[in-house]
Amino acid sequence: MKTKILFFPLIVIGLLFSCDNTKSNGITKVVNTFYKYYKGKYVGADKGMLSASLATLIDKALEKEAASAEKIKAAKSTDKPDMIEGDIFTSLNEGYTGFKIGDTKIEGDKAIVTVEFTNKNYNNTTWKDDVVLIKENGAWKIDNVNYKQDAGAGKNIKAVLTQFSSAAVSAPGAMVGGDSDAHGCKASAGYTWSALKKTCIRAFELPLKLSNPSGTLMAGVAFSDDKKQAEVFAKEGNFILTQKAENSYISTASNGSMFLEKKNGIWEFGASKDGKALYTESKK
Repeated sequence: MKTKILFFPLIVIGLLFSCDNTKSNGITKVVNTFYKYYKGKYVGADKGMLSASLATLIDKALEKEAASAEKIKAAKSTDKPDMIEGDIFTSLNEGYTGFKIGDTKIEGDKAIVTVEFTNKNYNNTTWKDDVVLIKENGAWKIDNVNYKQDAGAGKNIKAVLTQFSSAAVSAPGAMVGGDSDAHGCKASAGYTWSALKKTCIRAFELPLKLSNPSGTLMAGVAFSDDKKQAEVFAKEGNFILTQKAENSYISTASNGSMFLEKKNGIWEFGASKDGKALYTESKK
């Protein structure tokens, strides 16, 4: 009789472990299936695998893109319509060429799966993002993707979609001082002029993004094709910096010299006067 009593708790523990393992496998299967067939364009995302709220945000973004395209067509304008460009289901705008499922954390009807992505076509870049899932009608659905290297408006997919959809549709041929600046960059769509790239960009879509210590502000960094110059887009302004050594840039601006430097594998941007970093790249 004592032997039976001793074994009973072990049987219960075994059953509980088996249930948790089955639940985890079901969650990772959803994530694996989504990213296996996802082609890098949010318009083609399988909404059957997404939560109702995320699917709704995607629909609103697509509606805005369609409305913008229709307005430009009606105006017979050559302006570029408002649209979300690049991959938004990962923190790298260029997307991924491979992925690996990492740790899974489950709390009731919510789960977070860490996914390690790679892009062999983009300097063999490797990074991690957290995929958030919730249980809806008995099934696990992807509800959000938290960008581990991002902050501010681009901290996750829902923030990007919300910011894009909430801005008014740009008016074709808007005058300077209205929706577009002197270069035709639409501020309402998050665009700003890059003096280095000679085009309109969105800082939160740049591959290299830095954040302030509290994580409330973001700075985007663009490099020239030959890597001899860098441009930083921050709340303090836009700065052009010139390379002085490998992974080290400096500028002499009217408001003081600034630096952009990679230290111990982490990019930092700040004022040369005190050497303190205003923005730092998140640890990968």
